[in-house]
Amino acid sequence: MGQDRLQLSQLSTQGFRNLSSDPVSFGTGVTLITGENAQGKTNLLEAVALVCGQRSFRGASLSAMARDGERFTIAANAERRAGTERIALSWSREGGREFFRGEKPAGFRDVSGICPAVFLSPEHRELLYGSPAVRRRFVDRLVLGWRPAAGDDQARYAMALKERNALLLRARHGHAVAEGELEAWTEELCVAGAALRRHRRAALAIWQRELLELSRQAGPEYAAIETSYAAHAPGSDADGGDETEDLRRACERVRHLERRRGYSLAGPHRDDLLWTRRGKPLAAQASAGEALRTVALAKLAEWSAVAKAGGEAPLFAADDFDAGLSEAWVEEFWDALPREATVLLTTTSAPSRWARRAAGLLEVSRGTVATRPVLRAVEA
Repeated sequence: MGQDRLQLSQLSTQGFRNLSSDPVSFGTGVTLITGENAQGKTNLLEAVALVCGQRSFRGASLSAMARDGERFTIAANAERRAGTERIALSWSREGGREFFRGEKPAGFRDVSGICPAVFLSPEHRELLYGSPAVRRRFVDRLVLGWRPAAGDDQARYAMALKERNALLLRARHGHAVAEGELEAWTEELCVAGAALRRHRRAALAIWQRELLELSRQAGPEYAAIETSYAAHAPGSDADGGDETEDLRRACERVRHLERRRGYSLAGPHRDDLLWTRRGKPLAAQASAGEALRTVALAKLAEWSAVAKAGGEAPLFAADDFDAGLSEAWVEEFWDALPREATVLLTTTSAPSRWARRAAGLLEVSRGTVATRPVLRAVEA
């Protein structure tokens, strides 16, 4: 059975990086976005990511993305099975970030639900080589795509962690803490943290099944890759059956150390997603090409997991999709692309190299996006 497909039919920006304010139209199927380096291809995908409720995949701050450092807006039309919706993001130094659904304010989780999207970029190699925080963000984005309502537990845990850290910092500096206040926030952290861990494990289980299928198709070296969720439990060798009780015990074990350091040492904010192959860390043995391909498989698996959970095919976008990969594997990547999705791919390659595979072609030059005809190869 086919899935309903999200189409981002039009996007416009004001004051965003070097992009022109002219509207950009995306068609159905794969749109190839071409141009030389530093012309604005990645900026265009970054604008799509932000208006879809995500952060910059380059890790850029909002102020860095504003051409004048003061403000920008991004708006788009999202065509879904329920109809067309207008979504927008506005940022200013004075007012911060605001999302809109039509004319009404909205939260980033609302926008993420309206416009689900998965992005792949060279920076995502950090899923293997970066800090645990990078992998936690990946898992939590996966959770939101799988079950948007889980965002409430993510926010609840973030608040509990913030308040508890503030109290621990006060205690470290010798300031009085109201009786029972730290204990109350510890209990909130444990309850919310247990819910967050359950969401993460459930979303990862779906993603892991999709990743395993794609990895098997890629070959034995990829099929041998394993991922596991590592719940940080100081002073303990194993987790018990009750996530909440596990967290309570972990907090108790490090209670005195936390007061000395001034921050929380136990909880999902210290967990990790481990990548191994034949029992050894994947980052220590994967070649550069293997790392790129593994991350591509991980992102394709993310797309598939989110699509199956929501019943609506998310947008899929890849920046410099063919950089550093052999032509044979890029052909395999094309074959693995979602069939029922709006797909945006940027490349510095000559358009003729991949145009036969694309439904649409855009060329970016100095921030201006122009539609070009797709030239098909003529059979002899």
